[in-house]
Parts: sequence; structure tokens; C-alpha cells
Amino acid sequence: MHDIMETVSWIAFAIIAATLVILALRKHSPTMVLAISNCLIFIIGMIESGGFNATLLTEMGFRSDLSYFVNEPWTIITSMFAHVDPMHLIFNMLFLLVVGIPLESRIGKERFIAIYFIGGMIGTVVFAVTETMAGGHALLVGASGAISALMGAMLLLYPREKIMFFLGPLLTDRFTVRVPILVWFAIQLLLFTFDDSPVAYAAHLGGFVAGIGIAWLLRPGGTKSERKMTDGISSLKALCNTSALREMYDYAENAKDSVTRKIWVERILKDVACPECGAAVKRKGKGFVCTKGHKI
Repeated sequence: MHDIMETVSWIAFAIIAATLVILALRKHSPTMVLAISNCLIFIIGMIESGGFNATLLTEMGFRSDLSYFVNEPWTIITSMFAHVDPMHLIFNMLFLLVVGIPLESRIGKERFIAIYFIGGMIGTVVFAVTETMAGGHALLVGASGAISALMGAMLLLYPREKIMFFLGPLLTDRFTVRVPILVWFAIQLLLFTFDDSPVAYAAHLGGFVAGIGIAWLLRPGGTKSERKMTDGISSLKALCNTSALREMYDYAENAKDSVTRKIWVERILKDVACPECGAAVKRKGKGFVCTKGHKI
């Protein structure tokens, strides 16, 4: 049985390595890639063990005794891909999808990946330090520290935007981002102070604060060439003839920085068509033309 568990661990490590390569290529949504990877690893562990896979969690998890970090440094990454049970996985993946998809569309894949992993690692270290100071020893698994970093970044960069988000048991877009996220943060702070359960609230808080700091350092500003690429987008407005396209145009027009605007313009160009011939539209100079040469 031990040999089987070791095999499962190697499969999990291979999935993580493949995930990191795919993320580095930046061709796919990092949110979806991470969600699929986490689910695959959990399913493989469940199939092999028939339930709770303690060996896999032990080999992937990060031990709060920091001395283990010297011998097993990879666990600061692998621990973000391991989950204890179905509810642990489901809740983390729900928050990842709800926050990750809108955030990556606004800041781009590179910044998203940096915030996720650096924030997650900082959250893990904060957890380890607080456990050590309290005289405890625990094994940390789960993506919640990294997801908390995404929430911190969303709060800093887009506090007034409305996205679908959890407010208690409800999933709603009636409130600006700062309301549900600050409510969540207050709850995590209270639970960290008073709750004795094994949930890693310190990792949540550490990741959240780290996400704010990293997002501030990496906040989109835009180079001169990026600013040039996003000038004169008003000519696209007439082409945005669906509610989804109009929403994207509003995001582009009201973007606080040129990088975010450029991302939304690129998304619009994938879906709009030339009103004269129906061909695709592309950027040319300070304006837009269809791929068959018609001026927009």
C-alpha cells in the first residue's frame, strides 16, 4: 500500500509540474488551469485510497515546523494543491472561480500568477510562524492562502466594482467588491482570534495582506507602447451590439490604467465583426479596420 501511495504522490507532483509549465506559457486561463489541477489531484488521491488519503496529504503538505522547509522546500508549492476532503476542495474552488476569473481579466495572466503563488507562499509562512510561536505543530494543505491573496488584490485594485461574490451563503453582485471582502476579512480575523479549530486562518490573513502588498507593487501602469495601443477606442463602441460586448466596452472605457484597458480591447476584438462584410476587426495605427481592409 505504501508503494501505491508513493506512486500517487509522484502522479500529483507531475500534475503540479505540468500545471506550472502551462501557466508559464500563458495561453490559458490561470484560474481554470489551477481549478482543474486541484480537482485532478484530489480525485486521483480519492480513487487510490478509497477516501481520505493521509499519505498523499503528508507528502504534499507544508509542516509548520520551519526546520522541515530546509529538507522539503517544494511543499510550500505542493501544499497549495492538496485538500483534505470534498467540502475543503469545493469551497476553495468556488472562491477561486468567483474571484479569479474577474481578476485575471483585469490585471492579466502574469500579475495574476505572481499574486497567487507569492501571496500563497507568504500566507503559508505566516501560518508556520504563528503555529511555532504558539508551540503547535500542524500540516498545512489547501489553496486558501493563495485565494485570499487574490481577494486582497481585488480589494486594493477594484474596490468599487461589482462582481458575483459570496455574502454569507448568497452569491450576489448587488454590492461593490469591498463590502463582501471586508466582511470576509473581519470574520477571518475573529475566527483566528477565538476559534480553536484546525482551519488555517493565519494563512488566510497572511495571504490576504500579502495580496494587497503584491498587487500594489505590481499594479498596472502601462508602458508608452501599451498606452498607444489603447488610444481611440471609441470607434469600437458602435460594434459592441450585445450586452456582453457593451459590458466589456464599459470596462475598457472606464479602466483606471492602460494595461487593463488593453486587455478588454483585445477581448472585444475577438468577438466583434466588421459591419460591412462580417470579417474580424484588428488594430491599425490609432484606429481599427476589418481584416479585409474596410475602415471602422
